[in-house]
Amino acid sequence: MDRLQHPLFARAFARAVRGMDRRGAAEHRGSILAGLQGSVIEIGAGAGSSFALYPPAVTHVLALEPDNYLRSVAEKAAAAASARPHPGHCHQSWAAN
Repeated sequence: MDRLQHPLFARAFARAVRGMDRRGAAEHRGSILAGLQGSVIEIGAGAGSSFALYPPAVTHVLALEPDNYLRSVAEKAAAAASARPHPGHCHQSWAAN
């Protein structure tokens, strides 16, 4: 999994996403997420910037983020959001067939 670690990108992305959100990205993501309900799998959770945007109809979020740094930022975002992911529920591994 070390191949998936990009510390410079991860830190730059975590900083950049805050600026993107201020310039409209959060509103755009919110409109995309607005119709979701029930359980959600978020692949590539990044810094967890979507967690606070999930509508109340979403009851659980399984967040997947392979980068250690971004996953730690996402876990903090999950704890701060009233959203469904909870600290420790941001996973590193997944499989798709």
